[in-house]
Amino acid sequence: MPICNEAPYTPLRRCSYTHSPKYRLLKNMDKNDFTINSDIHSTLPKMEKKHIVIVGTNFAGYTAAIELKELVGDNHRVTVVANTHQFLFFPSLIWFPFGLRDEKDITFDVRPIYTRHHINFIEAQVTHFDLDKNQIFTKDGQTIGYDYVIIATGPKVDTEYIPGLKENSYSIVGLPPAMRTREGWNKFLADPGPVVIGSAPGAGCFGAAYEFLFNVRYQIAKHHLKKQAPLTYVTAEPFLAHFGINGFGNAQKMCEWMFKMYHINAHLNTAITEVRPDGVVLDNGDVLPSKFTMIMPRFLGVDAVRNTPNLANANGFIEVDDSYAHPKYPNVYAAGVAVDVKPPAPTEIPCAVPKTGWPSEQMAKTAVKNIVADMKGLPKIHQSFGDMAAYCIMDTGNMGMMIVGDHMLSPREHQFIIPGPEAHWAKIAFEKYFLYSRRHGHV
Repeated sequence: MPICNEAPYTPLRRCSYTHSPKYRLLKNMDKNDFTINSDIHSTLPKMEKKHIVIVGTNFAGYTAAIELKELVGDNHRVTVVANTHQFLFFPSLIWFPFGLRDEKDITFDVRPIYTRHHINFIEAQVTHFDLDKNQIFTKDGQTIGYDYVIIATGPKVDTEYIPGLKENSYSIVGLPPAMRTREGWNKFLADPGPVVIGSAPGAGCFGAAYEFLFNVRYQIAKHHLKKQAPLTYVTAEPFLAHFGINGFGNAQKMCEWMFKMYHINAHLNTAITEVRPDGVVLDNGDVLPSKFTMIMPRFLGVDAVRNTPNLANANGFIEVDDSYAHPKYPNVYAAGVAVDVKPPAPTEIPCAVPKTGWPSEQMAKTAVKNIVADMKGLPKIHQSFGDMAAYCIMDTGNMGMMIVGDHMLSPREHQFIIPGPEAHWAKIAFEKYFLYSRRHGHV
């Protein structure tokens, strides 16, 4: 989920990953590498047909399925198992509550695309895995065997760990919560008052919280409600624009300037202990009055992963190596939010690392190439989360920031933040490009 945007990978400097011979070999793989010419068929050994299953069908899962099928063609079976047939472009949910997007604008049905690519699709809820027997079990009683599996399930949104969070806070994490938030926003416009936006302890999707905060600010100004609706931001971050990654360039100074210019009150390094219908309770006992509250919750691993012994850590995230393979089960891979990523530095109040669309897709592509490499007896490629390039566009309503760096996590050699209205239009343009390309089966 992220809500940072993806962009074509254009490294700012030579990267050992993208310029290695192993990468070039695997990057140039296509389905023709697995097609045996009929004239020489009898002289070459036949590759055993494998079954690769991908669990999940959003950023990481969808990317993995299309990329894998392009590489293996019909020489191996590819199956996607997911509890929905709908791809959702999560970054646009920041606009949904204000009526700027509808469901049809930011979703599409993956089934016809999978059919065209000869990818088997099973719409079912996975309950658990048997990693020793290479089996997946679903709620409707199916047992699905695999030779390789990529777990790209996304997160479970934890709304139970703070009293009142589920009942009294709105959310933009998913389409149904965003629909409820739209209803709440319309009620707020009819009866305005103080607004509290925040990120709870353990949250990692800080970009979405900031984007929603600034979009709320823009909408309040448009509706001439600035005097009636003071705006407050509460976060576990030790400083503004920490983002769960210990900051990025001069983003802290830029955010501090924006908060001052827009008269947004900030409570930093603060834990939310309760969300009430009319306010938010902080760890120091203060109560912030609120007519409209949106708190970004923490994520956990999905139940299917947490129900499987030896698969994930206590929070349900899968620990993998830099090839995105499980250390104990080498035919099990993970990508996207399901992957465990350690924070680059400790914080007094827990802050998770955001695993947004762009890195989710890169993890998926790396996992796919390594599965193909394993089947062909080639060396694997390695790309850690921290070494990926960073691309993000943070929208603020009518302006924004374009964020570009040579690494997701510090240290970085290059990091740039470009503010201005062009960032807002760039995010809209990217949304159109991304959805058009994915609806046509291009990743």
